[in-house]
Amino acid sequence: MIIRRSLNCTCMFEYAPIFLAEDSPADVYLFREALKAHGIECNLFVCSDGEEAMSFLLKAETDGPAPEVFVLDLNLPKINGRDILRHLRDGSRFAQAPVIILTSSDNPIDRADCVRMGADRYVRKVANVSDFLKIGGVVKAMIGQTHATPRVPLKATPQPGLGE
Repeated sequence: MIIRRSLNCTCMFEYAPIFLAEDSPADVYLFREALKAHGIECNLFVCSDGEEAMSFLLKAETDGPAPEVFVLDLNLPKINGRDILRHLRDGSRFAQAPVIILTSSDNPIDRADCVRMGADRYVRKVANVSDFLKIGGVVKAMIGQTHATPRVPLKATPQPGLGE
């Protein structure tokens, strides 16, 4: 696995492009482990704050890499995950791309806002490592859905497992 910095974001180059906006190094590590646990080989673009994430997206909309799946933490520094989600859904190149919200928030208002803005999945971060690793299965299910099928909006009610 090759790791390099690109547009102020860390990248793991292999196969399927995946974008992760996450400020916690521990959660980035666990996310990488979740991908490995589910056999996902990918180009992982990691931005540690919302400003870096927005810069990456603005560049990617014109001539940069095209992630197949976007994973956003809601509580990012500088620009929050809701603003990034709004940007993705408001006519960007990635308007139909799958978006997973990965957050510690259990607030029903946060969930409802993300649903209204077009998130495909809302997954709460869990303290149990083996449960956290299940996020890899959610990502795996979303890979390849970009532009291939119409997005089906997420329901506002919590779903069992994975802290959803």
